[in-house]
Amino acid sequence: MKVGDLVQHFLTEQLGIIVEAVRESEHEVAWMGTYHVMWTTQGQSLFGPGTKEWCDGRSIELVGAA
Repeated sequence: MKVGDLVQHFLTEQLGIIVEAVRESEHEVAWMGTYHVMWTTQGQSLFGPGTKEWCDGRSIELVGAA
């Protein structure tokens, strides 16, 4: 995942955009790392549209990924 990707939280079904990505190492697989996500929908969460949250790569998935 990279900055600008549209993602969905696996539990709350919120949609958001990755605004910052941090990895421990370039050798890690694509889902690993920490991502700063700006949410565009409420979903079943306390975080509303426009808020930002740091997410582990295992808790979000790319929208439209094959």
